[in-house]
Amino acid sequence: MSKDSPLFSIITIVNKEKVYEDFKKSLESQKEVNYELVKIDNTHNQFFSAREAYNDAIKKAHGDYLVFSHPDMRFLDQYALRDFLNQVIQIRDLGIAGVSGCLFELHHHKSTLVTSIVHGDPAHHFGQLIRETTKAQTVDECLFVMTKDFYKQHPFSDIKGWHMYAVEQCLMALLDHKMNYVIPARMWHYSTGFSENWQYIQTGREIVRRYGKQFSSINTTITTWNTKSKINLLVVPPVKLLKHKIWRKFNLAK
Repeated sequence: MSKDSPLFSIITIVNKEKVYEDFKKSLESQKEVNYELVKIDNTHNQFFSAREAYNDAIKKAHGDYLVFSHPDMRFLDQYALRDFLNQVIQIRDLGIAGVSGCLFELHHHKSTLVTSIVHGDPAHHFGQLIRETTKAQTVDECLFVMTKDFYKQHPFSDIKGWHMYAVEQCLMALLDHKMNYVIPARMWHYSTGFSENWQYIQTGREIVRRYGKQFSSINTTITTWNTKSKINLLVVPPVKLLKHKIWRKFNLAK
């Protein structure tokens, strides 16, 4: 990127200082990116939700673009972040861009996860591999981007908890006639992915309550929320969550 490139505010919520220091070290290895790092200290559980924490942090952010990243993201080479962000700034109808997400179309009533990043420890590929920027209904929370202007129009909502905040921003973007994208990225999300819990189910049901009239399904990297079936909302998400956790545990144990 040139000296005239936009400023990116990279915002991360910190629960464990060692994880953050490793993230910072990986970030400092990145070349040709004009960024500032905004650290949200949550080591003493100061915040009740990711949305609350991000809204507070953005008050200190000066960037033209806001990059929200889990602190367990790592960049696999020195130009990984530059190349990802170069693709972001070329999108004219940008709502939300991420490194992992779900397509609009369902396959056998299930959402299709698309990504190019590796996941877990040891690192492995998952989902449908993409090699070009791909339109998506929603993106995953591990790393996603929006413009500061978009945020001013659509700040994070008052939903409590730590789940589906990127998903909700994506729905806001679609309702504002913008588009969401998953962009190929040379990154590693080394989380084992076991953060989903009953709070995730409660958050999902609240998302459906607020946005279900506008979308026949809400597709996420964990499950597909059928917004038109009350039985589905009561039974299917908890079952899928359990199956998802078992699948991940089995595959990571290989």
